[in-house]
Amino acid sequence: MNPLPRFLAVALFVVLVALVSLLAMSTWRGARLGPGAEHSVSGTVVANGSAGDGSRPAPRALALSQRYALGLGLVALALVLPLVVSLATRPGPSADSRGPFSAARNEIGTLARLAQNSVAQGEELSRERHVRRRAEEDAHLKQQLLTRSLEEKIRLGRDLHDGIIQSLYAVGLTIESVRALLASNPQEADRRLEQTRARINEAIRDVRTYITGLAPDRLREAGFAHALDTTLADLRSGRDTRFDIKIDDVAAALLTPEQALEALQIVREAVSNALRHGGASMITVRVHQGDREICLLVQDNGVGFDAIAGREGGHGLGNMNARATRIGATLRVTSRPGEGARVIATLPILQSTTV
Repeated sequence: MNPLPRFLAVALFVVLVALVSLLAMSTWRGARLGPGAEHSVSGTVVANGSAGDGSRPAPRALALSQRYALGLGLVALALVLPLVVSLATRPGPSADSRGPFSAARNEIGTLARLAQNSVAQGEELSRERHVRRRAEEDAHLKQQLLTRSLEEKIRLGRDLHDGIIQSLYAVGLTIESVRALLASNPQEADRRLEQTRARINEAIRDVRTYITGLAPDRLREAGFAHALDTTLADLRSGRDTRFDIKIDDVAAALLTPEQALEALQIVREAVSNALRHGGASMITVRVHQGDREICLLVQDNGVGFDAIAGREGGHGLGNMNARATRIGATLRVTSRPGEGARVIATLPILQSTTV
């Protein structure tokens, strides 16, 4: 901005203040001199050499004030003319003066666009995260379904091995005993053949039950003790094997349905191994309650085996361990060649014992 107009305006203001002050003083002095004062400005002094009454100012001073006032007026006029010219020729607002506002508007617009882009990118990232999370959940669900399907296949194979196969094995033993009775005792042979036919039909029903994914109905309807008696009766049919069975009904009642089913299959597998591989003539089965667990024992007097090395080519021990793990039980198998075998399963009590 040009500083000349501002300087002229300040100088004019000072001159005008001085002029007004001088005029006011002259007026005040003229009022004190009286009406004849202005005629004595060009006259002579009085005889006593004074300028009149000692209480009034001299007419010369009043004339001097008027001359000063005239000079200040001329100076004021001289300041007014260049001030008017400078203001008239002052340029209007240029593009530079509007520049900061335009730049500010441009910056605000840029910030607004950046904010919109940030919001759009945030929404896009949120959608991508949602899609990724859904994909991960779907993949996890598929993996769970696959794992569950594999576990179900393993369980089904284990049930078929420990259930259906053992039942068919018992049927085979009965048929072998029938061959020896055909000549000596036809009536007994016919009775055992009828039992064999009934067991085959029962095995067919069990196969249908496994196909539909259901547990054996007899375990639910008759209870653990009765289902165990029926299972052992099927296995020992046609053999001269003695069984010592003692089941604590209170302990059996504390088993959950899943525990009861798995415990029944463990007993079936242990007894079947004792008959098929051990050639046992005496098998002991016990179920009793401990302090915090239920103990299951299957012991035989068969030929035994090396429990550390296991039995090659068989799935019985592996299936029993898998079933025990499934219900949170611990399984211990002890055996030596010529000393029979001993299977102990310890199942945790999951149901309340309060009445």
